[in-house]
Amino acid sequence: MMVKRILWSVVIGLVVGFGFMTIDKLRGAEWVVSPQQIEQAKADGKAGVESRPGTVTVLPIRSETADALPVKWTMTGLVAGFVVFRAIGRRKIAKA
Repeated sequence: MMVKRILWSVVIGLVVGFGFMTIDKLRGAEWVVSPQQIEQAKADGKAGVESRPGTVTVLPIRSETADALPVKWTMTGLVAGFVVFRAIGRRKIAKA
């Protein structure tokens, strides 16, 4: 029973952590202006990405929260694993 609890906790924790990582990577949460956006703008003949009217960005800009993203992924995975571990736990039957 304990092996089952641990195995399910690890599997669910990994799925949740990697799921959050995938969502953040697809959204581009790591970048304010990504290298792909700059490449696309240069391919269109522009000098860079116009981030605000009159402001052109020619170098990629990382998000201020980019360094905290792995911590977020790890913590959500650990919390999900802990919740599953506790939910699958043995329940003591009350004696009358």
